[in-house]
Amino acid sequence: MRRNCLPPAETMQCAGCLQCISDTVVLRVLDQHWHSRCLKCSDCKELLADKCFSRGAKSTARMTSSGEWYQLRFGTKCAWCHQGIPPVQVVRKARNFVYHLHCFTCVTCSRLLVTGDQFYLMEDGKLVCKHD
Repeated sequence: MRRNCLPPAETMQCAGCLQCISDTVVLRVLDQHWHSRCLKCSDCKELLADKCFSRGAKSTARMTSSGEWYQLRFGTKCAWCHQGIPPVQVVRKARNFVYHLHCFTCVTCSRLLVTGDQFYLMEDGKLVCKHD
């Protein structure tokens, strides 16, 4: 249930709890106002104080507390394990697919493929070594 704050020129409504904000500190994120106690990470529920990262439409944005958490959740995913890959991690690539180093393996024999190995790339991103 949404409560309106009156008069609108003097008070603001918190996007988190929908209560009027009368605090001296008001946070503004995604064109919405928040109590400092209401602005929390969508995943871990940690309070967001210094900075936050968001994804999605403004009204349904998911906010996270750190860039690393954001990258793991919404960034590049490994084609083999589907887990997030931090931007500083060394990876292997095959066409448009990206892999953790330890995930760059043959789907048949589980052998780790290294630079120079020949392999077949299947449409779903799975790899098959030349031997198999």
